[in-house]
Amino acid sequence: MKTRIITIIIVILAIGGISFKLFSNKKKIDESKKVVDRSGIPVSVSTFQVEYLPIGGDLALPAVLEPKEQATLSTGTQGKIETLNIQLGSKVAKGQVIGTIDSKVKQISLQSTELTISKSKQDYERNKELLAGNAINETAVTDAKYSYENNQIQAAQLKQQIADSRIISPISGIITDKKLTAGEYANIGTVIATIVDVSQLKTIVYVNEKDVYQLKLGQPSTITCDIFPGKSFNGRVSFISPQGDENHNYKVEILLANNNATVLKSGTYVKVAFQLGTKGTAIQIPKKALGDGMKNPYVFIAQNKKAVLRKVILGREIGENVEVLSGLQAGDLIVSDGIINIVDGSNIEVISNK
Repeated sequence: MKTRIITIIIVILAIGGISFKLFSNKKKIDESKKVVDRSGIPVSVSTFQVEYLPIGGDLALPAVLEPKEQATLSTGTQGKIETLNIQLGSKVAKGQVIGTIDSKVKQISLQSTELTISKSKQDYERNKELLAGNAINETAVTDAKYSYENNQIQAAQLKQQIADSRIISPISGIITDKKLTAGEYANIGTVIATIVDVSQLKTIVYVNEKDVYQLKLGQPSTITCDIFPGKSFNGRVSFISPQGDENHNYKVEILLANNNATVLKSGTYVKVAFQLGTKGTAIQIPKKALGDGMKNPYVFIAQNKKAVLRKVILGREIGENVEVLSGLQAGDLIVSDGIINIVDGSNIEVISNK
């Protein structure tokens, strides 16, 4: 009996010990999951003192080259593609017939319609003579005229469909994409290929309102790219938008000839430079100090160990810096490193100042 009681006591103690251990472990796990409030801990940042810096008379903006003209080659009628004399890289000329849609059935229909036209014309002429002799009424003449003219319209439609069976290049250029081959069926408007004309290239930049008024149509520009270091290409302004976007930037298009020994390709990153003929100083800050890039620009001002968000209006890009038109003044301390770790009102600790 005594042994049994001792065994029961041991079991109860063991269960109690296990339960205590589980409860203790759960408490530790719960404590480890608690979110630690670090909002009061200052974030280490570097700052930059805003100042006026020299600004040159040139304006340089990044851009991407595009073809001046690009077109799709499509069908004007439906049917099986009978011939298609193009491959990727083929050079084509504007107005060149590069393929045909099978039109044999339409040509047979045209022959039949032309025979019907001949007969209906004879019927019409004969009925006019009979009407002149009061042999028939005027309704018969009207019906014959309608049949004759309706057949003429049908013939004109068939001729147009036969003409549309020719696949004609709308521009001069190079085939860069081919979707169908001879023998496949195409509906009206089906895209067969893409043609790109790179004999002239264009590029588009967006110029702020402070500089756009100094640009004129036909104004020269210098285009450079990393692919050809030390080499430059000549462009000219072909379009200046009369309306700016919400950021007060204006679309400017530049054209450049592409018939030099070094042939540029569409899609190449370039830098477009304009000589504006003005020099002076301007408030400039590093681009890396912008909280959300150039499209939604703001910076953090270091004030009383706090980060204070401030919106700014930007001007031109100057190397690694960007001009600030409004929102800052000389002497302001802005956060240049550590931006990713702060928000408006964050506690900060300045570890270095440039």
